[in-house]
Amino acid sequence: MSRNNLRRRALPALSLLSLAVCGGLRAEVPATQNDWGGIGLLQTPTARMADEGEFAFTASHTSPYTRYSVAMQPFPWFEGIYRYANVQGVRYGPEWFSGDQNYKDKSIDFKIRLWEEGRWLPEVAVGARDIGGTGLFSSEYVVANKRFGSIDASLGLATGYLGSNGGIANPIGWIDEDFKTRPRASSDITQAGKFGLRYLLHGPVGVFGGVSWQTPWEPLLVKLEYDGHDYDDEVRIGRLEQDSRINVGLLYTPRPGVRITLGWERGNELLATLTLRGNLKNSPRPTRWLDPPKPPLRSEVARSADASASPKIPADATGSAPQGADAEAIAASNNHPLLPGHTWESVDVELRRSAGFYVQKVEVNDHEVILHGTQLKYFYPTEGLGRAARVLDTAIDPSVDWVTLEYTRQNMPIAQSSVSRNALNAYAQGDIDLREMARHVEVNPPGSSREGEVVYEGPKGRLFDYHVSPGLNEIIGGPDGFFLYQLTANLHTSLRVNDSTWLTATTAADVHNNFRKFKYDAPSNLPRVRTDIRHYVTTSDVTIPNLQVTTVHALGRDLYGMAYAGLLEMMYGGVGGELLYRPVGQRWALGVEANWVKQRDFDQKFSFRDYEVATGHATLYTHFGDDGRVQVATSAGRYLAGDWGVTLDVSRMFRNGVVMGAFATKTDVSSAEFGEGSFDKGIYLSVPMDLLLPRSSQVRSRLMWHPLVRDGGARLQRKYSLYSLTGERDSHFYLDNIEYIDP
Repeated sequence: MSRNNLRRRALPALSLLSLAVCGGLRAEVPATQNDWGGIGLLQTPTARMADEGEFAFTASHTSPYTRYSVAMQPFPWFEGIYRYANVQGVRYGPEWFSGDQNYKDKSIDFKIRLWEEGRWLPEVAVGARDIGGTGLFSSEYVVANKRFGSIDASLGLATGYLGSNGGIANPIGWIDEDFKTRPRASSDITQAGKFGLRYLLHGPVGVFGGVSWQTPWEPLLVKLEYDGHDYDDEVRIGRLEQDSRINVGLLYTPRPGVRITLGWERGNELLATLTLRGNLKNSPRPTRWLDPPKPPLRSEVARSADASASPKIPADATGSAPQGADAEAIAASNNHPLLPGHTWESVDVELRRSAGFYVQKVEVNDHEVILHGTQLKYFYPTEGLGRAARVLDTAIDPSVDWVTLEYTRQNMPIAQSSVSRNALNAYAQGDIDLREMARHVEVNPPGSSREGEVVYEGPKGRLFDYHVSPGLNEIIGGPDGFFLYQLTANLHTSLRVNDSTWLTATTAADVHNNFRKFKYDAPSNLPRVRTDIRHYVTTSDVTIPNLQVTTVHALGRDLYGMAYAGLLEMMYGGVGGELLYRPVGQRWALGVEANWVKQRDFDQKFSFRDYEVATGHATLYTHFGDDGRVQVATSAGRYLAGDWGVTLDVSRMFRNGVVMGAFATKTDVSSAEFGEGSFDKGIYLSVPMDLLLPRSSQVRSRLMWHPLVRDGGARLQRKYSLYSLTGERDSHFYLDNIEYIDP
């Protein structure tokens, strides 16, 4: 390309950048979403990032494309996006197969900030769009941003879709000629996945960029950009008219969580975008009006009775023993350390009601009450500890200062947490601050406390239990229909065999579904370990997704074991076991699981098909960061199709328990054998229901965006895992939320 032609193509972008110099000195320009759901202008990304913890849903339309995107900001420097693009006027397949459904393309994007803006240096980020999929919109880019008062200017270079207008020879082509060209992507679902990552950074380089202007009216933002994409050869569409490479839009924010954009793109098409956003990191808890009121502390009872003094933390932390008639009454009751008018049975009832703690036994030593049992109500363990201490505070002798909960799961000791009653009283009155309060809370391995006298044993749990719940099975983005679903009524039953062993069963009855549209069995070059999903969800109206016996045991101070057998999930039954080594307070754990399974018949009853396989993995769990809230789970082993490989799962948990994560699996199956998508991957969001409901709950709501169901990299979906059963061993999460000790 001639130098004059190159200058002519780059000049509009450079001119837009120069406009920034004219910006007035106003408030900082906010980072807002583009048509594709990520932070950017209209068609193009910028180097800016949303606030850490932000979650945004964006729907946009510029003919012939309608895009639905979910964006998450797990770190200040990282943005992840999952998207469906609807291509208007292009059918997914023959009418007998997919009806009048338009073609859908699934894609995942990411963007990484290299450094933040300085006085002279711009903010710079690199990113990739539509990675590892069909490659219809795949692109790689580097982009820089600089603010000039009320104007934020961006300028970027891209290969692939974003830079398809080209104009600059790929510099990597000087090293390898292969990088100079980039093949055209295909939307043929039988060829999808062959594009993949093979052509990353391939092809000519194009320029893009623009400016955002924060108007004097704060809710209104003006966007102007130079689009570096060439619309002459859109996949399965052909040429789209482009009268101008300059796009313009107006973004209006009627309220903090809503953004609306109207614009004009390609010089001939209307743009409309709606973004709904919120910050999950800072999401406040709703008022807990359905929770029982907090039991009063002895200091609060005394204050309400016009006591003359409030308790302080004694230097020796022993409190003061009752005198005179009170001491004689306690001694006469032969029930030390309970105060007159209380029994362990009444304390047990109140612990269940107010603290959600189910007592197995109670031990007492000179200065401590140790409650062995399970906490089943409060998401934040410190809240359960604080409430248990409140229940005991008015029921036991003040000379016993420490309250300890020893958490168990199916008679398997997990960890201990302890709190000083005197400190809790002082904190509730404002005599000490939260930092001082934290010094009087401990998390230790089980059995750390000095043994005491067993003064009470709680009733055994119910031998048989059951509950009914709704269920939803869904398949999103397939050629048969964009959203296929099944609503079920599920009966869950459990039978306790002994303290460590139990039998569980789930029976699901179909209530309503649209699976009649489900006709497509994806092609597979591997054993059909997952792609027979259509048959499993359409064969029977009543199924048994799970029926298994499970036993767990503590094999040492930090070592746990589990064994299980039965119908382990909707597609497989068999036997297996797991070992987990998880030291309390450490930032790592190691688990190993092994299974022999056989494929179930499509009706999900008690018969099996011929396919069987031995599968299992070793998983290293590690936590990183100053607060330990970045978890990396690396699993290596054999998958259901007999392939060997590694799964990498990276997640960020915020202090309030919200988790944003992504996973990818690569095995010895080639991209061609795997099929569409090239390799297994997905992103997920897990939100505690405690942040959504007016009552406390330990339940999580999990949203998973898994682009495709394929046979490569498929794992057994086990009902229980030792890592989740031993969650109280995470002392970082425990102490991160110390403020809930007395909210």
